[in-house]
Amino acid sequence: MNRKPLRPKRFNASHVVEAELEHLEWATKQPAQRMLDPGYWRRRVLAVKCRFELTEQQVARVEKILQRLAALTE
Repeated sequence: MNRKPLRPKRFNASHVVEAELEHLEWATKQPAQRMLDPGYWRRRVLAVKCRFELTEQQVARVEKILQRLAALTE
């Protein structure tokens, strides 16, 4: 049988995305902790970006968070 590989389903749950982005925006402005370094937060942000269908505004917020994290690692 020829089966197509399964792709993870992207969800469109705006209230969940908003809650995640609010938390990530707050968390990435806090002083870094050893276990929760910028790499950890980058992975969390990218997970939101991959798991959900984002609006243009949400994409802009994700990009802003990623820029903040990039500045922390430089």
